[in-house]
Parts: sequence; structure tokens; C-alpha cells
Amino acid sequence: MQSAHAQDNGATDIQKVVPQGKLPGQLAPYFIRNGEGERWLVGGLVATMIARGEDTGEMFELAILTGGRDANLPLHTHARSHEALLVLDGEVELRLGNGHYLMHRGDYASIPPGTPHAIKMRSHRTQLMSWTTGKEVGPLYKALGQAYAGYVQPEKVDPTIAADLKKKAEATADVRFDARPLAKGTPQRVQNATIPDKNVPYVLAAGEGQRMVAGDQLFTFLGDQKNSDGKFIAVMTEGPPGPMIPAHYHEKHTENFFCLDGSMTMRANSETLKVYPGDFVHVPARTIHAYQLNSPYTRFVGFLTPGLFESFFRTLGDKYDGYVYPQKPLPFRFDRVLSKLNELDLKLVESPAPKK
Repeated sequence: MQSAHAQDNGATDIQKVVPQGKLPGQLAPYFIRNGEGERWLVGGLVATMIARGEDTGEMFELAILTGGRDANLPLHTHARSHEALLVLDGEVELRLGNGHYLMHRGDYASIPPGTPHAIKMRSHRTQLMSWTTGKEVGPLYKALGQAYAGYVQPEKVDPTIAADLKKKAEATADVRFDARPLAKGTPQRVQNATIPDKNVPYVLAAGEGQRMVAGDQLFTFLGDQKNSDGKFIAVMTEGPPGPMIPAHYHEKHTENFFCLDGSMTMRANSETLKVYPGDFVHVPARTIHAYQLNSPYTRFVGFLTPGLFESFFRTLGDKYDGYVYPQKPLPFRFDRVLSKLNELDLKLVESPAPKK
């Protein structure tokens, strides 16, 4: 079993880094509290960057888009970047390829490169998360907007984005805007319950996906490696209060935690954090970390890149038909992974609790 004393020098060096509550400007563990980050006013919405390419080793970017009714991003395509959307609050109208959808809190969309898409906010308080691979989508918000000190959109703002700003964004970011008028019609409420077995555009209703359970925690795949050509996986985790999982680190992938409900305690290197809804913690490879669920119902979404840790969840967990965590926990079968630690990119610093 790997111990903290057996780590290589590179791991030891990065684990000396104390996570800070700000965007670091270089690859490092860090955390951002709800509402904080680099903010840009783009038409009628506020784009808050909580992870930029320079903060993540150019692996991904993460923006929280906040706006009122009619705020929008017009039809556009990313040639190289894969985008995933998760609705955090309110109501969103999504054009996705030939689809036209109405999304509510908890609905998810996967948008592979080359897929035309557009979003329009339908409620007075709407918020969604935009995860993108690489480093080329975040700059579009700077090109389209202006630096913004506020946390919510101003009243009575014109949601229109000028043509010259679109051209500026196309010159600096992985984006191409499409001036074709959108077809009229009524968006269909998202009802899809399954994820496809290949990398194609899709939407997923809140609570749906591939569900697995380990102990008293429910893991739901919103997207697996087949949906992103191995670039990332998206996993929803929910459960009741419980002990902290064993401290560990990964050699080859980055893990990210965004709290949606309840509260958590997180360890990241030498820092112990209390994490609440809207808070984000970035855990690069070779950062010691662990988490603990504290509230009667805690839920967080994790984006892991690249997606190789998928095999851990599938080895540890059992398929599950329910939609809430089990009231009578199943046995926590950590013994299933102990013989596969290197294969699963898992380096334990603490021994797991005995199986109950």
C-alpha cells in the first residue's frame, strides 16, 4: 500500500502548496467560494470564471453563467472544445443540434466539438455551469463583455451581443457564431434518462444517468469516457453524514468538486475546508485530498479529467435502480479496489476503515 513517505519528489513538492481562496494563475490546488472568481458582463448575463486554462494546466475551464429572463448566448459552435452544461437554478432554453429543449435545475447537456448550440434564460434568476475542455472557450467571455464588479446582472440590460464583439471573440477563442435565424417552436421539457454509448450530443433529466451505490453514497454518471472520447467524466455524488473517506492522491488525473446541496468537509494538502453550496475545490494530480459529507442530504458534482478514474467507481460500486441514497447502506466494498490501486490511479495515504 502506498504511504505518504513513499511519494516521489514531484508529489512531495506540489503537496507543499497550501490551497488559496482565489484563482492562482498557475496549476495548483485552490478553492473558490460561492460567487467569487473572475467576472465578466456579457450582454444580459454575468460569466464568472472559477477555473481558467492557466489555473488547470490547460486541461479545462469552468464558468458559472448567471442572468435574468432573455439573457442569452446566440447560436455558436466550438471546433475543438467539448462543453457540458448543468442547470443550477431557474429555467434554460437550449438549442442543441436539431434539438430544442427546456432545462430545469439538475438537467445536464453534453455538447461535443462541432455541435451548434445556443442558450436562452427563461426565468428572472437563472444560473448554469459551463464546463469546457482545454483553454480556448473562457477567453470568449472577456472578448464579448467587460470586467464586472457585481455578482448579479444589472436591471434592464440589453441582452443583445454586438456583431463586432462576436468577431472579436472568434479571433481569440474557440467559437464560431452562426447568424442563421433559429427555427420557431416550443422547447420540449428534458425527459431523457440514459446516456449514449458514444460521443454524441445529448441531454439528461435531473436525477437520471447511470447510478451506482457504495456504502451509503449514490454515484450517478452524467457522462462517462465514451461520451467525451476519454477527456473527462461527470459524476453526481449524494449521501448522508458520514466519516471522511481515506486521504489519497492521483498521479494522472485531476479531480474537481462543486457543492450543490448540504455541506462537506474537504482536505486538500494541509488545508481543511468547510464547503457549502456554490463552493468549488480544484484538486490537481498529486494533491492529497479527502472529503466528508456533513448534512442529512449533501450533493456535489465532480468533473474528473482525463476520465480514467471511471473504472474506480465501476469497481467499487454496485448498479442501483433507486434515485436517493439507500436508507440501509450496502456493504462498503473497498476490498474490491485494494489489489488494483496502480491500475485505478489511486495512491492511498491512509488505510480505509474496516469493512462493515
